Amino acid sequence: MKIGILTRRYGYNMGSTLQAYAIGEMIKECGHSVEIIDYDETSAHRYWRIRPFIEHIFFYMHIPPFGSKREYLDHRIRQERRFNKFETTYLPLTAISYSSPKELNKIASKYDKIVVGSDQIWNPFLFDSNFFGGFLNEEERNKIIPYAPSIGTSDIETIHQEQRQLLKSLNILACREEIGAKIINEITGRKVAVVLDPTLMISTNKWEYLANVHKFDIPNKRYILTYFLGNNIPDDEIKKQCKIENAEVINISMFNRPNGLKANFQAKDVGPGEFLYLIKNALYVLTDSFHATIFSWIFKRNFTVFERFNSSDIQNQNSRIYTLLRILGCEGNLYGGNLKDSEPLFNSAKKISLEYLHSNL
Repeated sequence: MKIGILTRRYGYNMGSTLQAYAIGEMIKECGHSVEIIDYDETSAHRYWRIRPFIEHIFFYMHIPPFGSKREYLDHRIRQERRFNKFETTYLPLTAISYSSPKELNKIASKYDKIVVGSDQIWNPFLFDSNFFGGFLNEEERNKIIPYAPSIGTSDIETIHQEQRQLLKSLNILACREEIGAKIINEITGRKVAVVLDPTLMISTNKWEYLANVHKFDIPNKRYILTYFLGNNIPDDEIKKQCKIENAEVINISMFNRPNGLKANFQAKDVGPGEFLYLIKNALYVLTDSFHATIFSWIFKRNFTVFERFNSSDIQNQNSRIYTLLRILGCEGNLYGGNLKDSEPLFNSAKKISLEYLHSNL
């Protein structure tokens, strides 16, 4: 069958790009033909489109006040190029970019099924009806197969009415985290499959290959790697691990997520491939990232994962970390957690995820 994939890639996020690669590879391994629909999420948000365009012009023309931000813009441009090169090389993107429900509806007929997911496509704070199959008439939405979407919240009250109606209109439901599945079940009254993130579903050899071909020049081979998307920076724990490992700190710095973390070396010219390389070769990884946690486990690195937001925050994304650590049997890797490692559930979770995908495709 020919499968279209509609997933979230905007924002230059390591996890978003790598899960997009993984879901394409996973469906190929199931024996299907795959295309990732190059959907422009920014089309409905003029500010998202106009600001980068203006900043690039001002950067190249050295126009104040952006001239004083040259270091930031240089960081941004180099990092964007890394992402774009990775995507054009490794993702089976459609030749044309699509930006509206009308355009998506027009091309839907070329696919036998359309997989939506994974990543935070159902996050109510990033709501886009297209990720629920909203570009199709309701009677046509049996073509939509969700795979491991995350809703990015633990508060059912944040799910607004339009999102609830779209969830009810789908024939099949799935989620990446257990709390998310419970919320969707309460809204729809139906069974919701909890399935693994696609980065956990493909061969480790593929990740090894991508890491090995994206070598990154670093000043010290003995390093602790830090990668934080929030501001919960554990300075004391970083110093502690440096002392234990007799190593320096390399911090993966994202132009769009500055956190002020101090390090011996700020790795700024980093895309998805270099991200994998740095994790694979680290002595120890400290992170609040869902996908950095996954790749630390895949590459058998010692790691500690930190909660990103306060547990009372309505945008709390920690539930997916809790589910992930339980499945991997790594609850003890959560900083400050009281849980001990349990028997890993990974093999059974992978089997359930494959059965879900095969039966619905």
